[in-house]
Amino acid sequence: MLKIEYEIKLNDSGRPCIDLSNDYEEKPEDKFFVLELARYLIQNIYNFKSTDFDKTTANKINDCIIILGQISDEVAMLLFEQMKVMGDTSIKTNRNYHIQVNNIEERNNLNYNGIIYNNKIYAREIGLKVLVLSDMRIYELNNGIDNNNWGEVK
Repeated sequence: MLKIEYEIKLNDSGRPCIDLSNDYEEKPEDKFFVLELARYLIQNIYNFKSTDFDKTTANKINDCIIILGQISDEVAMLLFEQMKVMGDTSIKTNRNYHIQVNNIEERNNLNYNGIIYNNKIYAREIGLKVLVLSDMRIYELNNGIDNNNWGEVK
């Protein structure tokens, strides 16, 4: 789970503002979160109150939603590529396991379209290793990506 720690403080004018900790490091994930949250909030306000806005204001808010969406889409692509490279690199290194799940059901339910784990995106592909905590065994996909292709790593 990603986490942004902040405080609400007062700026020099006495207006509440967000204050990030001194040791905060900018991360693309945080920017993506903020863009998506802003778009979500503005979209919901627009949907709820659009009849209260004059045409010019409604058009400007709609333009803002579109622009936030476009910027967010660009950041999402950059984030995806970064996370995918990290996952691909992890698969290619000789690791004990790549993903940890609680039980066999969670292992079997790993998404065929991509798996996000520890800020990496993994493909469900041959060579993917999963630690199943309930039996403390590691399983690897061999000869295919369906559930019948999981084999225990000895």
